Amino acid sequence: MKKIKLNEGLETETSIDGYKLNPIEKYVINLNEEMEFQMAMMMSFQIMGPPPALKNYHAWLFENGFNVDSPNPTNEAVALYYGVKPLWKTDYSQGIVVMDENDSDYFIVMECSSKNKGYKHAKVILTMGGCM
Repeated sequence: MKKIKLNEGLETETSIDGYKLNPIEKYVINLNEEMEFQMAMMMSFQIMGPPPALKNYHAWLFENGFNVDSPNPTNEAVALYYGVKPLWKTDYSQGIVVMDENDSDYFIVMECSSKNKGYKHAKVILTMGGCM
C-alpha cells in the first residue's frame, strides 16, 4: 500500500492517459490530514460550479444502482475495485478507491483530467463520510 496526500503532487508524471493516480495501486490516505483541503474543494464547487467530471460520478452511481440525489455507495461495492481497476475512466475523470490508513473505510476519489477548467488534476474525495 502506498500512502499519498491528495493535495500534493505525486512523484510520477502523468501517464499516457493524462492521469497521475494509478487505479491498480493500493493507495491509503489519512482522512484527518485531507479534510481541510477537501472542504476547500467542496466550497470551490459551490462558488465556481462543479467540474464537468462530476457527471461521470453521477453516471457511475446510476449505473450501479446507487442514489444519485443522496449518494450511498457501500464499502462492499467499492472494495472490489481497490487496487484492481478504476470505478470509471473517461476523458474528463477517473474514479478510484482509496482506503483510510486509520481504519478499513473506503473512499471514492475523483481525479479530474486537464479538460476540467479550474480543476486540472484535482483529486476530490466524493464520499467525505466514507462509503457505507
